[in-house]
Amino acid sequence: MTPKVQSSHFLLGLAKGVSSAYLLVGAIVVVYLYLMQFVNHELSWIPYLVVFFTITKVFFFTFFTFKKLNKSIEECHSFAQLLWIFGSLVFLIIFSFAADYACLSFTNPNSFKEYSMAGDVGAFEKLFEYFYFSMVTFASVGYGDIVPTTVFSKVLVIIEIAQSFVLIVFGLSNVNNIHTLIKQH
Repeated sequence: MTPKVQSSHFLLGLAKGVSSAYLLVGAIVVVYLYLMQFVNHELSWIPYLVVFFTITKVFFFTFFTFKKLNKSIEECHSFAQLLWIFGSLVFLIIFSFAADYACLSFTNPNSFKEYSMAGDVGAFEKLFEYFYFSMVTFASVGYGDIVPTTVFSKVLVIIEIAQSFVLIVFGLSNVNNIHTLIKQH
């Protein structure tokens, strides 16, 4: 097999494997958009729903995605492809937590103390700030310019730190295995 055929075979197999993932993500996006547009954000049960969806998402990422990633490692013949998949997974996790933080902030503006946001900011700027916060939380323990202040926001941060730990340990522990498998093929 030529490298181009191997690459297209790998991408086709990956697309078939994640089609159910796209359906799940699509359903969550529809529910998220519905909640953001049509549900009163001051209802007391909304933060519970955000935490429930976050926990569901983390189990999905941890079990389904790692299972698919392990299968991809066995089928893949390029370290660059695996890095692209791993990087995409990290970006998706960081962005999804940013959306969780923004949703929680819209339901309760006191969920986070933001030293960097002055006054009333737009939804996209707030989402960017929470993307930054999620990136910093994922990569380290944060800088302290955005601080979770409620139980729900602290639970989300703890979940993201745990997800980061699991993903980094998984990724780093398999780097040697990936190189060995690729060299064998």
